[in-house]
Amino acid sequence: MIFLNAFLLGGALCLLTQFLFRISGRSVIFILTFTLCVGILVTALGWMDLFTGFGQAGMFLLLYGAGEAAYLGMAGLFAGDPVPLLRYLGLLLFCFAIGIGGGVLLHRRNRRSEKDREET
Repeated sequence: MIFLNAFLLGGALCLLTQFLFRISGRSVIFILTFTLCVGILVTALGWMDLFTGFGQAGMFLLLYGAGEAAYLGMAGLFAGDPVPLLRYLGLLLFCFAIGIGGGVLLHRRNRRSEKDREET
């Protein structure tokens, strides 16, 4: 039942985010930033516990869950404990490095395939 709840919650939030993307016509960056901010707001209002209690891991894999991590990191920093914020920043840097590395590799592959097309 836990897996079904995680699937339902994660799927419903992904569906709502996809509808928002399709209907608003905004850029992907705007929608991703918006969902992160919604996660922060939902955590600040105390509603995130309801979602995580129902969907458990289905909530943590989304940007809404990243918003919760950002909120808790900042709350910990204001309380005098910088470890949660440092952990979150480390995760962001790691993800950013993976994205840059993947982009560089993809760019190199595309350049090679373009050169191969030009030679033939």
